[in-house]
Amino acid sequence: MEIPDRYYRFIVALIALVCGLLHRDYVSMLFENDRHFSHLSEVEREMSFRTEMGMYYYYFKLITEAPTFFEGLKLLWNDSSSQYPREINAQKVYNLFPEITAGFLYHKAKEFDLLDAPQCWQIERGDGLSTVRSCQGLAVPSYFYTEFVWYFAGMTGAIIFLYGTYLSDSIFGGLIAFLSFLINHTECTRVQWTPPLRESFAYPILLWQMYAVTVVVDKYRYKNVDKKFNWRYIFKDFPFLYIFIPTSLSLTCWQFSQFVMMTQVVALLILHWLRILPKILILQLTSVHLLSIVTSGFFGNLSSFSVYATLVVGVLYTNDLLVRLENILSANTLVFLEIVTTFGFTYLQQFILTVAFEDHSHIFDILKAKLTNYKNFHTQLYTCSAEFDFLPYESYEAIVRSFLLPFAILAGVMALYCWYRNFKIAGWPDCIEASVAYNALQTGAFVLMAAMIMRLKLFMNPHLCLIAGLVVSRRYLEKLGLKNEIFRDVFVLTVIAGLCYNGFVGIENEGKSYGEFSNVEQEELFDWIKRNTPQDAVFAGKMSLMANLLLTTRRPVVNNPFYESKIMRDRTLKVYEIYGRKDAATVYETLRKMQVDYLVIHEGLCYGLGNPKPGCKLIDLWDVMDNGQAKRLGKRPLCPTLSEGNSHPFKRVFANNHYVVLRLDYSTYVEFMPSSPMVLQSS
Repeated sequence: MEIPDRYYRFIVALIALVCGLLHRDYVSMLFENDRHFSHLSEVEREMSFRTEMGMYYYYFKLITEAPTFFEGLKLLWNDSSSQYPREINAQKVYNLFPEITAGFLYHKAKEFDLLDAPQCWQIERGDGLSTVRSCQGLAVPSYFYTEFVWYFAGMTGAIIFLYGTYLSDSIFGGLIAFLSFLINHTECTRVQWTPPLRESFAYPILLWQMYAVTVVVDKYRYKNVDKKFNWRYIFKDFPFLYIFIPTSLSLTCWQFSQFVMMTQVVALLILHWLRILPKILILQLTSVHLLSIVTSGFFGNLSSFSVYATLVVGVLYTNDLLVRLENILSANTLVFLEIVTTFGFTYLQQFILTVAFEDHSHIFDILKAKLTNYKNFHTQLYTCSAEFDFLPYESYEAIVRSFLLPFAILAGVMALYCWYRNFKIAGWPDCIEASVAYNALQTGAFVLMAAMIMRLKLFMNPHLCLIAGLVVSRRYLEKLGLKNEIFRDVFVLTVIAGLCYNGFVGIENEGKSYGEFSNVEQEELFDWIKRNTPQDAVFAGKMSLMANLLLTTRRPVVNNPFYESKIMRDRTLKVYEIYGRKDAATVYETLRKMQVDYLVIHEGLCYGLGNPKPGCKLIDLWDVMDNGQAKRLGKRPLCPTLSEGNSHPFKRVFANNHYVVLRLDYSTYVEFMPSSPMVLQSS
């Protein structure tokens, strides 16, 4: 029995809401189980936001602690603490639109008295540690911030279901996509472990954007096919805002969104060159991309003006260049010229506008390092991290054991068979389902990205979940001969049983993972800094530590974990000279020019602890930088000497089991370097 359309839409919307709330509660529970966040002091909560997470939360806290929202915003626009002494617009540099939005909502909630007073109590920590005060409630900034993140996670769950339902034209397809996502949760997302990262906000919006493009590709494939492109067509008889809003928001929230958008543009171009999508639709979508890039630039995100922007401009320029040849050249020749001109003009822009690509040159360097023997300090720092390694065997094994990959492959085979059957009836290109073809290409791009860089499996696996949902699509099952509804239902139940066979073990294990955050050594360090250093004392050290130091002590730092910035890569390279073989006087002079007052040495980096990969100690990276020349000359690593032995010209002012703090005494240190040798004679 067919369900009336309005009831069907209501049921779909209701299930999407349930999926969203379920995922929101699930990640919130996992986060609490992992850190015991509710029983941590505010300092411990801040320290639990490791690496760049601490820096993002720092800016949210700046806004919440300001008397008004706009005063907090001004602090972001005139920030000299994260890249001291350089004053920057932090909103422009760090993609802080999520923190600005959360800060605005926090101030409005306070203004309208919507935040209940927090509940507080004293926590006995034992082991000789001091008692701490712990507070809960949305009035506590850390709680408000994480709740803000969890609702984005809820958005991910809802869109996964809606997306899967639309692609498969089946509620069961949407449920299988969502179930696959939950079963492979640790392979699909890390929001439960790293809430403040940009992907926590941008990925749900990217998913929304790709869902919107899927719908538009379906509905506008055969509209206005014979019309010449005109800019007014993107506003007239085209869902401009439907694509523009999520595209602009995703670019504003995360600098990596541009690379996802670039793969989308390439996927759409391939469909056009295969004559599956008409030129006018491609130009309409590309124009929306261009306007989104410009809009995100107004919000301070200039990172989009890179290879993604040049590709978009290249597509539009190619159309203007070749439009006069459409009636002269054959279709195949025209496609060949479009491919050559599009990528040729894109490369030419990239070659000319080298300054615009400076911040993102490391992306291409990483790919170059993975495909060749190319190495530099920055590529090694990335590739030595597990996140930037090739996708490990365990990840492939996980999605095979959960039946995610087998069902996704089966769905692909079923789609190809369906298209083959359609080809005999409708011919090329009408036999192809444009929306499925687009998502297949998008998934293929994500698979390649994830295979190269393990961290990017967070794009690949959710899209495999969407493709897996197609396995129960009625149109495919009927092509295979399953026209009886009972047989189709049995097949659907078999698929669900297959997913659950090993799947729920993973969910159960993830839910049983309990822990409690504690970092006494770091807490001891920060407490010493707050009690014994001036408020304007400038610090340098390990990138991830500097973000937490900035957040907890409010002392300015010269380097931070935002390694996407060339300026920050250059600064960190100078600070990390402490872990090489240069002499102490040279490193001291480098830090003095950077106006550093205190240098924090991390034991793990100093001695290469906890890094199982060979050649990945910082001293190894420096040896590669100078081709081992300093090592051959017998120069010893500087860091162990300063940490344990003679720290001159620095002064050791603090030490515990993990950290050593060295002070630069500018008033007492003078290095006298005579221009000619001096002969000392006794009288």
